[in-house]
Amino acid sequence: VCHILDISLAQEWFGTCGEYFENVKRPFAKMSFIDMFKCNNSNLTDWFTTWTVVQLYWAVIVNIVVCVILAINEHISEGVQMLIRGIIVAWIWSHMGWFAVTKKDGCCCCLVFCLSRAPILLLIVGVLFLVWAALQIWSSLTYIDWFDYGIVITVLYATYAVTMFYMGFIMIKIWCTKQNEPQLGDTKAVVIGKGSS
Repeated sequence: VCHILDISLAQEWFGTCGEYFENVKRPFAKMSFIDMFKCNNSNLTDWFTTWTVVQLYWAVIVNIVVCVILAINEHISEGVQMLIRGIIVAWIWSHMGWFAVTKKDGCCCCLVFCLSRAPILLLIVGVLFLVWAALQIWSSLTYIDWFDYGIVITVLYATYAVTMFYMGFIMIKIWCTKQNEPQLGDTKAVVIGKGSS
């Protein structure tokens, strides 16, 4: 389904904040920490949900530590900006990813334009998560020589990239289970303005 300026889709996403927050309050309710790393999990949705929550928590921890390190090295304004941006982006990645997988069978939004109920989006967004993870590692390498604790920042961002990698990997696995479904969903459905999917 193609959504253009669809307020009801945004309201639906915001309406799931409470439901998603229940997962955040109990990060390992659906899957244990050890089971998260097994590549043969049968409940892919629970596996993905657990990784989105871990990604959010790890992003908060990483960004707080990076902010402190930057503040110690007299880069406090950059540290605070990275902290705020990092936590907001982590929430959007985790909640939007969870919403796309558990509620919309594939969903991708760009400002006022969204596509939903198209399983091919699980593959596309999964690949984007993998690319984001690689770019996270690549960009973190710039901190190695920046100052004394730069290597710590590089290691922290590299470990954060692992969470993004798993999210992408699981999305692709979920897409693989939907090979027999129409990959573009209902291509005739277009919602402009306030509508419902």
